[in-house]
Amino acid sequence: MPSVPPENIKSHVRILSDDLANQIAAGEVVERPMSVVKELVENSIDAESTRILIEIEQGGKKLIRVTDNGCGMSLGDAELSFLRHATSKINSSSDLEKIVSLGFRGEALPSIASVSKVRMTTSADEHLGGVVVSIDGGVSGQTKETSCPHGTTIEVSQLFYNTPARKKFLKGDGTESSHIIQVVTQHALAHPQIHFTLLHNGRKVIDVLPTDQALYRIAELFGGELAKELVQVETEYGDYHLEGFISSPVYTRSSRSAQYCYVNRRFVRDKVILHSTQQGYSHLLPKGQHPAIYLFLSMDPKLFDVNVHPAKAEVRFAFQQEVHRFVSEAVKGALSSSKKVPLKNMNQIENKFYLSAQSKQTGFSNSHLSSYSKDQSSARLSSAMNFTYNDSSGFSDSLGSVNPGSSQIEIFHEKPSAISNLIYSEFEPLGQLDRSFILMQGKPGILVVDQHIAHERVLYDRFKNTAKHKKVEVQKLLFPLTLEFSPIEIELLVRHQKSLSELGLELELFGKNEFLLRTVPAILKNNDKEEIMREIVDMLPSQKHEEALNEKFEQILIMMSCRNAIKVNTTLNLDQIRKLIFDLQETEMPYTCPHGRPIALLYDMNSILKKFLRK
Repeated sequence: MPSVPPENIKSHVRILSDDLANQIAAGEVVERPMSVVKELVENSIDAESTRILIEIEQGGKKLIRVTDNGCGMSLGDAELSFLRHATSKINSSSDLEKIVSLGFRGEALPSIASVSKVRMTTSADEHLGGVVVSIDGGVSGQTKETSCPHGTTIEVSQLFYNTPARKKFLKGDGTESSHIIQVVTQHALAHPQIHFTLLHNGRKVIDVLPTDQALYRIAELFGGELAKELVQVETEYGDYHLEGFISSPVYTRSSRSAQYCYVNRRFVRDKVILHSTQQGYSHLLPKGQHPAIYLFLSMDPKLFDVNVHPAKAEVRFAFQQEVHRFVSEAVKGALSSSKKVPLKNMNQIENKFYLSAQSKQTGFSNSHLSSYSKDQSSARLSSAMNFTYNDSSGFSDSLGSVNPGSSQIEIFHEKPSAISNLIYSEFEPLGQLDRSFILMQGKPGILVVDQHIAHERVLYDRFKNTAKHKKVEVQKLLFPLTLEFSPIEIELLVRHQKSLSELGLELELFGKNEFLLRTVPAILKNNDKEEIMREIVDMLPSQKHEEALNEKFEQILIMMSCRNAIKVNTTLNLDQIRKLIFDLQETEMPYTCPHGRPIALLYDMNSILKKFLRK
């Protein structure tokens, strides 16, 4: 027993009340509505349910209702379940070394009940009836018997009503619902034998039927087109077993939104698995691109610890390097043995995707890039400046590549300078270099203009101004394009549907996981519209803050301008060059592209004169 302090010494240490302790504990378990859904769905899965219905209103802030047909509870168990650390899943400390259930701490229900109003209806045997337990802000209410079907229904309403400081940090309905869709998707992937349904404000967002084929569940959630690009992974070594699917290098995303990794059917954001998977692809992926991953790693529960994170989102492996090597080799082996990625073509694929990535970023075609190394494009530009003289016009309209057998006059050892204040009209166009750069001469020297990014700047300014005044020229598609998206992507598109229509992208929700694309901006008429739409979805912000919206839609404008700009290896005549230069000079920032790259480089006349010993 602690000793009692003397009367003249004030005590500063006190025992917290149960209510306050529960609210503090809730800070670890209940971060937002998604946390509530996660805990309740995991309880339903542990209860061996085959049907789980999740209903939410206002992003879960007003109501969360989870109904399952699991084992249910008796009156005594129902009351005990709301006490801290009450659990049916572990009995002793040794059980922590072999956890096979999703939940085990016994903190979820009391923590949720301490910051909301909870009503639980449950029955272990519908013939014997059930019980209703009500908790209001951690205070037990009425408990009564009732008739109800076998299973459990938990309603959580007015989340954080008694902790307004935490309630004000919740985001908008759309953002909160997106987080809930994500967590339901995670569980639906891990348990294809369970029928999952998610309703938001009465609208069906997810409805996946039970199946024994994981690929069918992936196709239901992410679309059949993605499922066609998946490569099966299945291998076993010692205590480890890995199965699932990864995308062929042809299918990549600019974000990790399609990456789902599990350890013993528990979704984790594990750096070891993600890094080993990326390494398994070696150099097959373009820079900044990520594959789709649906991997399920199984092992003895004693070989990893799930009790290292309050939300159980991370695990700690006993043999981290062993796991890394196993997953990496499994991915590499699956890609090598797949007919979609034959081993003998690995090097060709690596080159193809490097060139493809560069082409997307700069507009260069593969044939043009094949003559450029990663770090030598500027060097080649200098050495290639051997002009073909034409008696009638001085220089030919199109300046071809250098003949290796011809003599070269190396006059540009000094680096060219990016311009920021020259007037383009002071230079006279001469023609093209490699059908990719525009050559111009003037008193300051020779100006080399990148035709792709010059046109990108022109299109960007034009598109930005028309979008600002909502006068984007659109093209109506003769046949609407049907596009499949995941539930999370559908939610994003619904939220930003109006803003996208102002950019000329008219979308109409069609069926469960599909949109019809009816119109596109006129500048995109010759581009791959499906690929562009998927890039746009990756760019859409999850929040509706004005600053985030402006930043993301700016990126969309840049991407669409880049996609439609003149590509390299495109022949331009002098009239087309003059028109492009005139349009460029009329833009707000004619010296850099929207990405910040210099549009033109100046080879200074003084440097040229020095090299010819004229100065």
